[in-house]
Amino acid sequence: MSEKKSKSMEKIEKEVEKEIESIGEAEKAKFKTLTEILAEEDKPREVFVPDLNCKIKAYDLRFGDYPALAEEKDPFKLAIKVLLATWSRADSSVTEESLARLGLVKCTRILEALGLGGLRSPLSKPTQTSST
Repeated sequence: MSEKKSKSMEKIEKEVEKEIESIGEAEKAKFKTLTEILAEEDKPREVFVPDLNCKIKAYDLRFGDYPALAEEKDPFKLAIKVLLATWSRADSSVTEESLARLGLVKCTRILEALGLGGLRSPLSKPTQTSST
């Protein structure tokens, strides 16, 4: 009989390894005050966009951005508003008009690189299809 591990056992072992790494990182981390965290928030982060083979600078969304974004029902307009709220804070050349020229696919790829691709993304695949 083979000593081959089952896939579920391999999955459990990987999860345990990740948890051990996480605990190690937590032990090494230093305590920060809110003031220190906010100071870091005042700086844009660099994000690599694989499909464009470049880096961009952008800020994270803030709680104050939510009301205007929550009102938007059109997924295309929402994508533009999200990019304006994040990318344009770090790059003044990012405007609604320039994003419209950039195109939907590239805008979606940038949103994905920013970790925001799940925001009712206009190109998201349907989770259920009907076969009637």
